[in-house]
Amino acid sequence: MTETAGEAQPLGRVLIIDDDHMVGRMLASHIRASGYEAKLTDDADEFIALAKEWQPTHVFVDLVMGTTDGLAVLGLLAEAGIEAAVVIQSGMGGRVLDAARQVAQANGLPYAGVLNKPFTRSDVAAVLAKAVVTPRKAEPTQDALHEWDAARFEEELRSAASSGSLTVVYQPKVTCHEQRLVGFEALARWEHPDVGPISPVLFVPRAESAGLVHVITDAVARAALAWFAGRAESTRERLSINVSASELATTDLHGRLHRVCAEFGVANERVVLEVTETSAMGDANVSLEVLTRLRLDGFHLSIDDFGTGYSSMTQLASMPFTEVKVDRSFVQNLGKSLPAEVMVRSMLQLSRGLGLECTAEGVESSLALEVLSRLGCDFAQGYHIGKPMRAEDLEAWLAAR
Repeated sequence: MTETAGEAQPLGRVLIIDDDHMVGRMLASHIRASGYEAKLTDDADEFIALAKEWQPTHVFVDLVMGTTDGLAVLGLLAEAGIEAAVVIQSGMGGRVLDAARQVAQANGLPYAGVLNKPFTRSDVAAVLAKAVVTPRKAEPTQDALHEWDAARFEEELRSAASSGSLTVVYQPKVTCHEQRLVGFEALARWEHPDVGPISPVLFVPRAESAGLVHVITDAVARAALAWFAGRAESTRERLSINVSASELATTDLHGRLHRVCAEFGVANERVVLEVTETSAMGDANVSLEVLTRLRLDGFHLSIDDFGTGYSSMTQLASMPFTEVKVDRSFVQNLGKSLPAEVMVRSMLQLSRGLGLECTAEGVESSLALEVLSRLGCDFAQGYHIGKPMRAEDLEAWLAAR
């Protein structure tokens, strides 16, 4: 069964799947009253076909249907590459809805919120107003990168490092309570002159597998420390640099970093080296030696993406880290999800018990920052505070503060 309703110059197109025809019709009516077109179906196959053909801006998916599994529909949307904002509608409790949200996000869908049943016209209007559509961008450089053989990739990467097209952006880090600036994280970017921007999600893993990640580490360290040297003279801020898993298996990492710090006159104590939890625990014995040597050289050590790995408490306690970074997957739902708050609170208690500073990454709202401050988190970074910026844009951001 399919029902269509439309208006001239609609604000968007909304596709609904709900097996309760009365509820579905009422929802379509409310959506039309909010200035959108609406199409309704109770069949999953028809729903996906319409999503492909009609290209809606929003889709409303009922979780509990008699013959169709709402979670399965989310999977089908992801397989079809549908980029519409996803709204989940249900009368289920908060934990079920939170789990459904995670399923949608794990499938790469642009999750846009929940419409609780029973709903009113104002509820529908509020969900549509908040459901910002952010289409996933195609990755034009991915094919070009795949076409390069090993020799070509090495040539391109080394050329980027020497020419300056392997660049650095900086994301600010502040205290949760006062939002006082305490440092920056340096992040690698590749601006290829011919194929355009190449995402680090693409080039870093390939560099790791090719044994070339040191080229990235050295280029980022040199560029970032050259910029940071001027600030280090007059502030107490720290600079964070990411270290790849494969770098933990090398014996010269601490020497390379020490030399570049000395070259630019930045004390090792002003540098934080970020290592992912899974990297640090991959070969704990090797990692322990390398990390200990770095710590003896004065560098601070941060365990990144904490909470996403499977390290034992014994291993974590034995590693010489000075900071824990709570992964964004836990932080982004603070204030909206009780389980997220419980998890973050537990991680903060653990880090404090081990004498570690704690940073929350992925802070994208004032609400999340408020919760972190209440929970006693030390530091925060994320788009709510400042996005990763080029040095010149960061200077303008700093001046505005």
